[in-house]
Amino acid sequence: MPVRNALFQLHWFLGLTAGLVLMLVGVTGGILSVEDEVTGLMSPGIVTVPAREGPRLTPDALVTRLKDEAPGRRVTLMVLNGAPDRAARVRLADGPGRGTETYVDPYDGRVLGPARGEEVFDTVRRLHRWLLLPGNGDGWGRTLTGASALALVYLALSGLYLRWPKGRRDWRIWLKPALNRRGRALYWSLHAVVGTWMLVLYLMMALTGLWWSYGWYRDGATFLLTGRSTAAAPARGKEPREMGKRDGAPVPLDPAFAAFATATNGRYATASLAPTREGETIRIRAVAADASHFQARDEWRFHPDGSPVSRDLYAERALGARLTGSMLALHEGKFFGPVGWIAFMLAALAMPLFGVTGLLLYLGRRRSRRRHAAAAVQTA
Repeated sequence: MPVRNALFQLHWFLGLTAGLVLMLVGVTGGILSVEDEVTGLMSPGIVTVPAREGPRLTPDALVTRLKDEAPGRRVTLMVLNGAPDRAARVRLADGPGRGTETYVDPYDGRVLGPARGEEVFDTVRRLHRWLLLPGNGDGWGRTLTGASALALVYLALSGLYLRWPKGRRDWRIWLKPALNRRGRALYWSLHAVVGTWMLVLYLMMALTGLWWSYGWYRDGATFLLTGRSTAAAPARGKEPREMGKRDGAPVPLDPAFAAFATATNGRYATASLAPTREGETIRIRAVAADASHFQARDEWRFHPDGSPVSRDLYAERALGARLTGSMLALHEGKFFGPVGWIAFMLAALAMPLFGVTGLLLYLGRRRSRRRHAAAAVQTA
């Protein structure tokens, strides 16, 4: 059948080309999925601190304390943790740019430093996103990883079509690998059966990964899910403009944070806020203590005197808005809880299985064709 043959030819071609990138992206993605757990285990006394009886520093007190701890640097973002034994994370800058993040003791403001292993994971992240190629997110690396995500969508769907049974089959043939086989039969069984298991996970990884690869895709997905364009609202994740580029005197943060703590009964996993200037509202983005995942953020806005301006709770948003605001959690599987996280991690780490078995099947077909050609010549 010409159509089926064409789909198969494109399937193995993309597998041999884009598959190299997909194997690398898969393994690095699986490694990144355990970043918080690994850096936390490696950084006792930095990510975690001894819980104490005394109160933790308020945001204004923490900013004041850091002026002595890090002279010449300014706080551009604070992420306060609701657990009494967790350090606060602070972004410090001494010039233009985002600055660097460090952990801080929430009780006395001592700078504890970055978590151990962060530099390694930063390198893995750049390898995952743009293959460490020049230009970072604006270079060819981002284009290549985006193209490989598109290829993964095709590989998953075409693989399902090529494997779809023509008649009724026992489910064990469809879902159980034939580990008792050898050679090409074993490679095909692993390639096809495990691919069937992972199909939905790989489609989810690819379709969410494209969010960061192409602006047109992000705009289209946003409009499809929410009915509005990305231009209608500021991009998620952008922090307020840097203090050095804003006019006006800084305003106190404590009244707003106290109002937030009262409204939430002090129950939050994390709460992030940034120093602001006169005339601006104070935004607090918080993850509730019982939130389903790390991107289930509520957004609160207060006047400097602590009076509320607005409240945007994650649980009250429409499904489309929750999805667009949780794209990383969807990509990592954490949107679906611990089971989803583990399943996505294992699927990502299993990506080389398809590259290796696909290559072995390709080489086996070539050898078989050469043998058939040689036999035909001898017969003639």
